[in-house]
Amino acid sequence: MVSRGRKSSKLLASSRAAEEVVKSTDLLSEILLRLPAKPVLKFKLVSKQWCSIICTLEFTVLYAKRNPNPHLGFMLHARLDFQPQPRAIFLDLGGYQYDKLPNFLNISKMEIHHVCNGLLCYSRPHLSSPNITSYYICNHSSGQSEFQRVLVSPDNETVKAFNVAFDPKLSPHYRLVFVRELSVLDETRLIKIDIYSSKTKSWRASRKGIYILQYDIGFHVSVYWKDAMYWYNEKNQSLAYFDFNDDTVEILPKPKVTGGTMKCYYLGESGGHLHLVGAWRPWTSLLTVFELKEDRSGWNVKYHGDFRALANSFPKMLTKNPRRPYMFSVVNLVRGEREGELIIVMIIPEGVISYNIRERSLKKLLDLALSETYMEQLTFRSHQYIETLASI
Repeated sequence: MVSRGRKSSKLLASSRAAEEVVKSTDLLSEILLRLPAKPVLKFKLVSKQWCSIICTLEFTVLYAKRNPNPHLGFMLHARLDFQPQPRAIFLDLGGYQYDKLPNFLNISKMEIHHVCNGLLCYSRPHLSSPNITSYYICNHSSGQSEFQRVLVSPDNETVKAFNVAFDPKLSPHYRLVFVRELSVLDETRLIKIDIYSSKTKSWRASRKGIYILQYDIGFHVSVYWKDAMYWYNEKNQSLAYFDFNDDTVEILPKPKVTGGTMKCYYLGESGGHLHLVGAWRPWTSLLTVFELKEDRSGWNVKYHGDFRALANSFPKMLTKNPRRPYMFSVVNLVRGEREGELIIVMIIPEGVISYNIRERSLKKLLDLALSETYMEQLTFRSHQYIETLASI
C-alpha cells in the first residue's frame, strides 16, 4: 500500500510539472529551443498554443542563433558527362539518426540547383508536359515545397542559375535569384536577373536592367555569403558575385599564388566564412585552404599542407598518369566546433572520406569502388544538409 501511494504521488507530481510547463509559454519555448529541428516542426501539430510559438518569426531566428552549427550531413551527387540528372546519396556526419532518407531525395527527375542553410532550389519536368520545366523551393527538414515559376523548353535552355539566399540567424525570410542568358555576342553575354522575396511574396527585375557580362563569368557553382551570391566558372576558374545591396555583378580576384596557375577544387561557406580549396600544382598531394576577407579585398591562407600520407592508407589514390598523379575530388569543407578546426570531405577510388586537418585524422564515410577512368568521367557535387524551421 505504501509503495502504491508513493507511485501515485510521483505520477501526480509529474502531471503537475507537465501542467506548469504547458501554462508557461517562456518555459515551453526554452524546451523547444533545445530540440532538433525535425521534431520541433512535428510538434506544431500538438496544439494551437505550440504551433503559435513555433511559427513566430522571433522563435525561428532565436532557434537558429541557439543552434549555430546544425550541420548533420551532406548530399552527394555524381553526374556522368552523358547523364541528364545526377543521382543523389545522403551521408550522415553523425550525431543524429535518421529512420529514412530525406523525402525530397525521392522526387522523380529532380534537378538540384542550389542549397543554402536548409533551403533547396530544384526543378523537374512539368507533370502535364515534359517540354515545360517547373521550379521549386523546398525546406530540407519539413519537406515542404513551393512552386515558383514555370518555363517552356526554349527558355529552359538559357537558365544559368536558380539560387536561394538565406541566413536564418539574421532573418526568417529568404530571397531567390533567377539568372537567364538572353544572347551571346563575341566575348560577352546578355544576362537578365530576377529576385524573389519571401517577405513580400513577389518577384522583381534587377535594378540594373540587362547585364553585359564577360563570357568567362560562369554559374557552375553558387554560394551565398554576406549578402552576396558568389558564382564560380569551372571551365576557366573565374569568380564573380552578385551584391544584393545594389544589384551589381562584380569580378572577384582569385587567391594569388607563385610558381603557376591555381586550380580551384572547391568553393563553399561554412561557419560564417567563405572558403576556397585549391592548389598551384593541380592534382598533386599539395593543397591550400583560403578564406575570403570580410571586405572581399583578398584571401587569407587557413591551411597549407600535403596529404600524401593519405595514399598510404588508400593506395588506389596513386596513378601512373604524370599529369594527374593523385586521384581525388574535394567535395566539401566544414568548420569544426573548435577554433581553427577544418574538415575536408573528398572522394577517392575507395570511397568518401573526411580528413580533419587539425588532428590529421581521417574517417571513411562511404565505401566505393571507382576506377580511374570512371572518376575522370564523373562530376561530383555536394550540398550541406542543415535543418531549419524556416517556413516556405
